[in-house]
Parts: sequence; C-alpha cells; structure tokens
Amino acid sequence: EMKKKILILMLEVGLGHKIPALAIKEELEMQYPDAFDIAVVDFAKEVGAARTDRQLNISWDIALKFPVFVRIGYRYMEMNRKNFFYIELLYRDFIQKGMQYIANTNPDIVLATHALCIYIASKARRIYGGNYKILSYVVDPFDGYSLWANPESDMFLVATEQSKSRLLDHGIKDSNIIITGFPTRRAFFDLKKSKENIFSELALDFTKITILISAGSQGISNVYSFAKTAKRKNIPLNLIVVTGKNQKLKRNLDNLVHIKNEMNFAVLSYVDNMNELIAASDVVAGKAGASTFMEAMFMKKPMIFTGWTAYNDWYIIKFALDKQIGWYCPNLASFLNILKKLSKEPYTVLEYQRRIEALRFVPGTKAISEIIAGIAGQ
Repeated sequence: EMKKKILILMLEVGLGHKIPALAIKEELEMQYPDAFDIAVVDFAKEVGAARTDRQLNISWDIALKFPVFVRIGYRYMEMNRKNFFYIELLYRDFIQKGMQYIANTNPDIVLATHALCIYIASKARRIYGGNYKILSYVVDPFDGYSLWANPESDMFLVATEQSKSRLLDHGIKDSNIIITGFPTRRAFFDLKKSKENIFSELALDFTKITILISAGSQGISNVYSFAKTAKRKNIPLNLIVVTGKNQKLKRNLDNLVHIKNEMNFAVLSYVDNMNELIAASDVVAGKAGASTFMEAMFMKKPMIFTGWTAYNDWYIIKFALDKQIGWYCPNLASFLNILKKLSKEPYTVLEYQRRIEALRFVPGTKAISEIIAGIAGQ
C-alpha cells in the first residue's frame, strides 16, 4: 500500500511559519512512524520562484524597519476582503509554479502555515483538480485576517478562541475551525542546561531579576538601544541580550559588557538554546511575534513588548494587556520604568506568572497531528 502523502507548505520569512511546520512533521513521524510520506517545503524557494522568494525576504526586512508599510498593506487587505487581485499581480510567477508543483506532487493532504500557500493550494485544486484536503494552520495566535480566511480551505486549525472569532468575522463556518493550541517542537521542552549552568556561564547574579532580550533572527528592533541605555543607567538586573545574525549589533553591545556596575550584562549572538535561556529568565523582552510570545507563555514568562510589525502582532499585545501577562513599552522611558519597577518589586513577576499559569496554554502539536492522521485514515 502506498503511504499517504502529506505536503506541508511554508515560507521562511522570519521563523514564525517554519517552526510550527517542522513541529507538526516531527510529531506525526513520532506518533505514526512510517505511516506517511511527509515533506516540509519552503514553497517559493522549492518551486524556483526566486524573485518572489527574494521579494518576500526583502519585504520582511523592510517590514521590520518600517512597520508602517505593512500596516497599510494589512488595512488594504482587510478592506478588499474578497478581492485578491493584488496577490495575482504581485506573485504571478510564484502562483503559476506553485500550482504546477502541487499538481505534480499529487498529495493526499496539503497543510499550509502561510496564507499565501493556502491561496495557491486552493487555486491549484480548483484549476488542476485533485481530491486532496487543504488544512490551514493559522500561525497568528490571536488573529485570522482576510487572506487566512480562504473559504476553499477544508479546515482551519487555530491556537485560540480569539483567532477563531477573527475567522468567524471573515465568514468562515464554525464547523470548519478547530482550536488546537500553538504547535511547538518537543525539543523546546527538553532543557539540557540548568539555570545554574547558564548563570555561571554568563556571570549573572541569582539575587536579581533576569530579563532576556531578543528580537528574532534578524536582530532588528528598538529593544537593543533600550538595553544599552538600561545598562548605562545602572539598573540592578541581569540582562541577557541575544542579537541574532546581526554581527554589527553584537560588536556594538560587546563594548558595554566591560562596564562594571549594578547590571549584569551578557551578550550572545545567534543561539540554538533559546529555550534554556527563556527558562532561566524571569521576563522576555522584544517585539511582538507569534513564536516568541507563545514560547514565553509555555515557559510561563511574562513579556515586555517594545514594538510590533503588522496588526496581527498588535493582537498579541492586546491579548497580553487584557490578561495582564505583559507590558507594552514602545519607547525608552516606558521601558526603563518597567525595568526599574521589576528590580524594586520582583514579586510583580510572580503575579504575572500566576496569571499565565491560569490561562493553561498547551502546545497544539499533538492535537494537530491526530487531526491530520484522522483525515489520512490512520
């Protein structure tokens, strides 16, 4: 008997779409060894739409530096809910090649973690036929904007009630939406290094509150300049700053490490043990992003948000403020205020952590793989 073919489509812009895709693949392979033929595909790259791939990555970098463009784009998209002509204009090459690829692959199930991939998979099925099921995993944990809400998708998997209600607003049927939780790799919960190890490696002080600063792999964010000022202001905290791939920033911050004062200041570049750093910290600070926020939640760490890119990220901040599990500090003054408050009143962190615990966030990885296996008739 032929193995059922599961095609998982994502676009590697940031890491927000890739990590959930890999988490789902790993879980399926673990729960149902040898049952499926699973491919996780960085879609534009894989089909040879090099221009689109470049365009998406460049526009992602621009988005991080100038969020206003993305916000206008988001608004525009929400206004033209049912009309996707702009996608046809922007991504014609990618759409053609993507449809061809899916038709040639002839999968049994297509799962997409990016709205553009859902659009292409639906169009491919409409034009070339095929009786595969299309599942959408909506990676935005509290949003479901118009491009996600593709009526041709057979099923929507979402992280939360909030995300479901956004899809309902866009006319998706209740019966097509399942709340699964946010998929996270099992390795994320597998901590090799203890807090003790990390504190001694980074020369941190056990008596102080620890704040982990990170803004994704690109290392583009206002939070880094805030961190520099916090160090100069001598706030008695541990600060772990992860700069991602941004080497210039790393060198810039390294100059501050030698300043001896009340703040213990550690600078790291691209790390592969983010989970251990989150676990060892009390609070995570950086820009609002789905993976960063959900990982902080799974480790029960409140978050300081210093910025957001598009409205889907604003929904994350809104949720955190509503539930009192995070702070929004878009400027230096508000950021320094919260740092001073946390250093003086460390019990605040415990109050926030208790509220996170009460929300009972559970990774959705297992639930999602069971749903997929069910559809595949396992």
